Amino acid sequence: MPLGFGIIGAGQRCMYFFGPDIQRNADRAKLVALAEPDQGRRSSAIDDLGGDIRAYGDIEELLGDPKVDAVIIASPDFTHQELLDKALDAGKHVICEKPMATTLDDARHMARRAQAAPQVVQIGFMLRYAPMFVRIKEIVDSGIIGDLVQVSAAEIIEYYHGASFYRRWQRFRKNSGGLLVHKACHAFDVVNWIVGSAPTQVSATGNNDTFVAKPDAASRCRDCSLAPTCPAVYRDDAYNYVYPTVAERANPGELGNDICAFNSEKDIIDNATGMASYENGVRLSFNFATTGQRHDRRFMFVGQRGVVTASQADGTLVVEPVGGEIETTVLPEELRDEHGGGDEYLLQSFLDSVAGGEPPAADVVAGMHSLALALGATESIDRDGAAVDLRPHLEGLS
Repeated sequence: MPLGFGIIGAGQRCMYFFGPDIQRNADRAKLVALAEPDQGRRSSAIDDLGGDIRAYGDIEELLGDPKVDAVIIASPDFTHQELLDKALDAGKHVICEKPMATTLDDARHMARRAQAAPQVVQIGFMLRYAPMFVRIKEIVDSGIIGDLVQVSAAEIIEYYHGASFYRRWQRFRKNSGGLLVHKACHAFDVVNWIVGSAPTQVSATGNNDTFVAKPDAASRCRDCSLAPTCPAVYRDDAYNYVYPTVAERANPGELGNDICAFNSEKDIIDNATGMASYENGVRLSFNFATTGQRHDRRFMFVGQRGVVTASQADGTLVVEPVGGEIETTVLPEELRDEHGGGDEYLLQSFLDSVAGGEPPAADVVAGMHSLALALGATESIDRDGAAVDLRPHLEGLS
């Protein structure tokens, strides 16, 4: 019998990823319920998803539905800890969207709670299941480039996408933890996974250097004289990283999502650079930016006897072992998007874990390690680059 899913939150992750992925796996999964407090958004989501889906305005009602076997927490980041507790109390398996939480205290509580629970708890790190990163992990683990020594990682977000964060709820740290937490957590996670060790220390510098106040700009794009030449101007005919309801699509000019990315109130940074170290001695350098022409994640894994380099946007993976043949792989176009084709594999891994009892690759320890790096780097930026010891936060988690 298919596993019955309930999704909490009718945002873009529900509507464009989890909902359709469940429906594509109808032999193993069934979307039976959706919880969303906003009535208009709730009704629109049910119409768009189609099928026999029960709609709840209250999360407790969804958790009390006996046909819901598993819950996907796709609500804003700061709500994850409370919702995980409630889902586990209700006996549900859980997929919790990344980041696991916005504070290390919340994440540690969640990790402890999940490790003690009989249910499966998976974190939404879809890149662990993307073919490119699965292959890199295999190459590094094979020893063909020798023991890993250092890693260089960079994430460059496309400019319009970067600007979108400064219109949405993510622009406040209290909601998202900041962009290193909300966005760069994916890159941190795949590095942690491939390195195969826990991070111990991180230092970073960064700032908000691009999306700064413009006195000549208006508070909304619709009223701004700079709009015709502004690369960040809100476009109602573009993908805007939100789920517009049926009513909003009928009148896109009234969406209300055209807050000026420059003049919006915010407390997050738009770029950072840093370094980290791991228990096994591997060192990481990383860069994060929000002003690219396209979205890309680029990596260099340096071993004692060779190097692996990769570009997610180009779909290229190059293995250069000392004394061996250079091997170049070019992934098909459909595996070069921001998620690397990993979303549906993530769902299938979760279904396998529930059916077979094996823990998912992206578990709560993975969530904790990624969050520790991201929040530690953010704290270091606040402290003018001072190194932050991550070990006290991760002690006892394995």
